[in-house]
Amino acid sequence: MAAVLALVACQPVATVPKPARGGTAIEALVGQAAVLNPLFESNASTRDVNSLIYQGLTKVDSQQNVVGVLAQDWSVSTDHLTYTVTIHDGVKWGDGQPFGVDDVLFTYHVLQDLEYQQPGADVWRQVGIAAGGPGQVVFTLRAPDASFPLSLRIGIIAKHIFAGMAPAQIVESPYSGVRAFGTGPFKVGSISQLAITLDRNTFALPQPYLDHLVLRTYPATDPQLAIRAVLSGAADLVGGIQPQEVETLQGRTDLTVKEVRMFTNAFVTFNPEGDGKQFFGDAKVRLALTQAVDRQRMVTEVLAGRADADPTPIPTADWAYSSAAAGLHPYDAVAAARALDAAGWVVDASSKVRAKKGIAFKVTLVAADSYPNRQIADSIARQLLDIGVQVDVKPLPASKLLQDYVLTHKYQMALVSIDVGPDPDQYSLWHSGADAGSLNFAYSRGWGLIDKDLEDGRAAVDPSSRLAAYIDFQMLMADAAPAIFLYAGRYEYAISQRVHGVHINKAIEPHERFQYVTDWYVNTSG
Repeated sequence: MAAVLALVACQPVATVPKPARGGTAIEALVGQAAVLNPLFESNASTRDVNSLIYQGLTKVDSQQNVVGVLAQDWSVSTDHLTYTVTIHDGVKWGDGQPFGVDDVLFTYHVLQDLEYQQPGADVWRQVGIAAGGPGQVVFTLRAPDASFPLSLRIGIIAKHIFAGMAPAQIVESPYSGVRAFGTGPFKVGSISQLAITLDRNTFALPQPYLDHLVLRTYPATDPQLAIRAVLSGAADLVGGIQPQEVETLQGRTDLTVKEVRMFTNAFVTFNPEGDGKQFFGDAKVRLALTQAVDRQRMVTEVLAGRADADPTPIPTADWAYSSAAAGLHPYDAVAAARALDAAGWVVDASSKVRAKKGIAFKVTLVAADSYPNRQIADSIARQLLDIGVQVDVKPLPASKLLQDYVLTHKYQMALVSIDVGPDPDQYSLWHSGADAGSLNFAYSRGWGLIDKDLEDGRAAVDPSSRLAAYIDFQMLMADAAPAIFLYAGRYEYAISQRVHGVHINKAIEPHERFQYVTDWYVNTSG
């Protein structure tokens, strides 16, 4: 016994390595970031970088609850029009100056400035924003909006840096670029044509383990370069990987690919007015077309199965998603063909294309000319041709599609993919009272009950009441069939085994992959 004990005592004790401060991680970032100021974000890459530097009053947690970041908590008045937000004490800016109510007021007053012309400015000009009691900011709305706390995710900027500047001057300031800092875990160390180097913000709470996070930039025109950088070891992480590229990365033993859901909604919208009226004015015809598309087949063939077939306007990952609404009118090409026959659209024996009163069912579908949009559009065209509807796909640059077709409603069919965010409020997309020229797809007539559901869902603060409104909204939309709702996307994130502690919520907007960046580490102790 003594000999055994002596032998055991001589054996080394196994210890679990612990995260340690220091080191650098490198992400291959697709696309160039622009103004490093959260009030002037122009693209997804910029939002990615800003999410590492700045913090908002709120964020979305792993259960899709809106929780405080710079906000300690908030209260809502009985009429649901006033939100009183209490700010955290003890927070400091990246230069060591104290953060406070004045910074919040300053940030939101910039958003309300008449010279501020970014998207959403008109919305903020309709909100009353003033100081409340000690450490409090009071927001006063014109109408109840249960999703309002989510809008407080906008990053706060420092008054002591930008005070006295007009919006255009804030954009040009070095503190919106090479000297950018906020209250977040990192601040800008340097910027070059090849990379943005972020240094640890020593005043951040909590402190990140990493000394530096380098965002090495690659052109959006050739995202393969970013993937090759990770494969070669020149970078540690890359996100937004296309579905067909995932298998290549999954075969590597030195990489892990995380897959999470997103709050995206891809759909083909019908225009029941103008050139599209004769084809899409009848809800029975629209419904037939939605039943003629096999979404799961499309996801499998075009997206390698890395998306969720979704026949509703609310993404499958959202807490208000209705499986009952999704199953209301399942794929059934035979039923679709019969419905078109009953509506007077009969297959012409010679052309194999349906016609009614001498008019052939031939329509144009506009879509972005990039993957997977072009491929999805082509798949829809093939499937609808199987039931005698000819769809000509017109691929366009994404910016032209948006400006010249979608916003002006000058299309018969349009393929759209939108990040609708983690709240089910889709008032701006589907309420018939939305501003002309906005990104809105509501029909001008016969929309009453859908409008009411959107109004009720926005006005109700109680989650169960909101859920009831949005379930009914989805059921009514399934019957009205204003679009062929297709799928909700997934986010693919490749991570080198050199970087530890990377974890992500089960559903995110892409920039939220950095939500737990303070847990990342490359050095260990013990």
